[in-house]
Amino acid sequence: MKRRLKNILMDYFMVNLGTIITAAGIALFLAPAKIASGGVSGISIIINYLTGFPIGMIMLAINIPIFLLGLKVFGKAYGFKTFFGTVMLSVYVDLIGWLIPDVNTLIDFHKGANYLLAPIYGGLLVGGGIGLIMKFGGSTGGTDIVAQVVHKYTKIPVGHAMMGVDFMVLSSAAMIFGFEKALYALVALYALGVVINKILEGVSHSKMVYIISDQYEEIRNIVIHDIGRGGNGLKVDGLYTNQERKMVMTVVGNKDIHVLTELIKEVDKKAFVIISEVYEVLGEGFSPMTGK
Repeated sequence: MKRRLKNILMDYFMVNLGTIITAAGIALFLAPAKIASGGVSGISIIINYLTGFPIGMIMLAINIPIFLLGLKVFGKAYGFKTFFGTVMLSVYVDLIGWLIPDVNTLIDFHKGANYLLAPIYGGLLVGGGIGLIMKFGGSTGGTDIVAQVVHKYTKIPVGHAMMGVDFMVLSSAAMIFGFEKALYALVALYALGVVINKILEGVSHSKMVYIISDQYEEIRNIVIHDIGRGGNGLKVDGLYTNQERKMVMTVVGNKDIHVLTELIKEVDKKAFVIISEVYEVLGEGFSPMTGK
């Protein structure tokens, strides 16, 4: 019971931290530079420019009906964490804007060279914050809920629906702020997406290597003795030749991959080698098998 409570508190702490990081990206970089990089935050930046209403309040006004729609359509799937993330993000955006009313005193976005800092750092912060929120089971609501509702009733893929919403936001931003700023918004979207994926999937420190060679024993010795790794020997059938061969499967660190491939070339230049990214390896010699 205590462990479960501790995990719940940690989840909410990390979701809260994620909303602060996301809010900083919006309030300190994207909003001052008028970069509407899609979603509810992009819509809110546009409305803020046209009306002067606080961005956080606009986000909340848009997100609450969307949250209620998700609650009606999907039920308890949209629980308190989503509501918590939605409200806290809006609060922090306006709070940071109030604490630092003129961010141009820190970074002059009117200078051409400095302007590129806005989409890069704004995208990195927003992506980092959203990735952290999602990693700990939270959400900030927004257009992802709309996209899932659209998918439920039209079967349009969620990703396509979200791209459609972002395209409309970027098109509106291009008409209001100018085409150049819409291009900067694409930079922010790219940075945002890369960071979210890295946080959710992890940064690859290892490679999975599959080696099919007639020199099986030599390859096996290279992996065990020269690289210092274990692995598995698997029997495989060639689809074209229909011949049974043995394959070595192993995981090695990024720093070892070049050495391994060079040693394989020395033994068998005709070896068939597949190398793929590995985002997490649990067990002896890698990350320990521990709980959350």
